Amino acid sequence: MVHSRLRLIYVAVVGLLLSVVLTACGSAASPTATAGSTAAPASAATARPTTAAAPSTTANATAASVAGSAPAPAGATGAAKPGGPADTIKVVHVPGLFFAPLYIAIDRGFFKEQNIEISLDKAASGSEVMAFLAQGQIDVGAVGLSAATFNTLAKGFDFKVIASAGVAPQKDGPSKFEVRKALVDGGQVKTIADLKGRKVAVAGGTGSAGAYLAVKALQTAGLTGKDVQFVNLANPDMVQALANGAVDAALIGTPFSTQAIQQGAGTILVDDFAPGYSTTTFMYSGKFIKDRPDVANRFALALLKGYRAVQGQNYLSDANVQSYVKYTSSTEQVIRATPPFVYDPNMAITTESIKDQEKVYRENGWTDYSQSLDVGKLFDTSFADRAIKIVGPAG
Repeated sequence: MVHSRLRLIYVAVVGLLLSVVLTACGSAASPTATAGSTAAPASAATARPTTAAAPSTTANATAASVAGSAPAPAGATGAAKPGGPADTIKVVHVPGLFFAPLYIAIDRGFFKEQNIEISLDKAASGSEVMAFLAQGQIDVGAVGLSAATFNTLAKGFDFKVIASAGVAPQKDGPSKFEVRKALVDGGQVKTIADLKGRKVAVAGGTGSAGAYLAVKALQTAGLTGKDVQFVNLANPDMVQALANGAVDAALIGTPFSTQAIQQGAGTILVDDFAPGYSTTTFMYSGKFIKDRPDVANRFALALLKGYRAVQGQNYLSDANVQSYVKYTSSTEQVIRATPPFVYDPNMAITTESIKDQEKVYRENGWTDYSQSLDVGKLFDTSFADRAIKIVGPAG
């Protein structure tokens, strides 16, 4: 019996020593450079850039380090992977390439590195999500900003924008304002002004992020949101709605905007009507921030790695494209043909764009209030700032 116990102790000690040695070897291994990057704006806490940034050698090195999960500095908040059961985070997204960093962070295992399990559900628009987010029934919203966002903020509910999602470049943005091709070919609609009184599809209907962009397009012809009939349709359903004449125009998110053109359902009469816009964000519920701040920090760290992994040429890597297909239900052909968003590698918030959205919603009568709102209290850059301290800035 004594010999058996000694044998077990001996085996345990040897196993422990081997584990220590292997761990040390693993920590010394160099990270694999699998992700490129794009230069960041001067400050991650300022407004989002409105142009695609130029490639940066420094940023590439940083992103490569992130993709390889380089060891974090000792004692850094949220850097260490906690033991025990995984923390589940409830995330709701509106499927689209705006949220490519989220999809890549899930599929590349960045959340699992932080001992986080993502419970992912989808919604047709951000308007549907706000009540659940404000009440803390979900933790994270990957959604577009809407009039409901600002109405909820005005009522004193606690939630924060922690990062902007995809940002449109200055030219050839992925989301498009498309007119039914049959109307253009038949001469019924020659300019945007001819849409007055007609049906325009937007995800979420009146007061949605899509409605904001539609208004920006209508403003190029002197129209407002009050001059058309907005129809609430999910982005994937707009292609068929244009094809069968159910709507006359649509503000279509990527990659479905490309699909509508490829199928001959829609055509473009105006483009680049809101250069550098960003209507989509990652939001935390106040309850999530208050009750689980460490988990919120670890989520942001994993998400930052997702941003770094979609920079430059890596955006359309084979593995990334397959993730986009899975989460957006689009096709590889459409995704590769769609102009990409700019994904800020430091997760900056496009403050000026968001303030403009609040103004448009209010001026079109889509908010519950008429006086300007202090939108600044919506922003919280602390989570991105902590993550950047751990992995380093992108440039």
